[in-house]
Amino acid sequence: MSFLLHNLLHFGRLLHALGADVHAGRMVDVTRALEHVDVGRRTDFYFALQSLMIHRPQDRVLFDEAFRVFWRPPPEGWSMDDLSAPGEQRRF
Repeated sequence: MSFLLHNLLHFGRLLHALGADVHAGRMVDVTRALEHVDVGRRTDFYFALQSLMIHRPQDRVLFDEAFRVFWRPPPEGWSMDDLSAPGEQRRF
């Protein structure tokens, strides 16, 4: 869950930077709620995040677009081996 948690926090910061009224404290609620949600079911994951992170109607469109882009499937041929820390050279 730590990889998912890292991405959830990054997603929350992204929404906040885009102007959505996302409170850092809600991220604790999100992580607790996801213990009860099948994160493999995209619709369940989407609505769990939206219901806990967004509380202003005007932020829904922003959330929808950010969710679509941020949580899109990785490109074909991508694997966890493609991840690297900033400045780290990929090993072949």
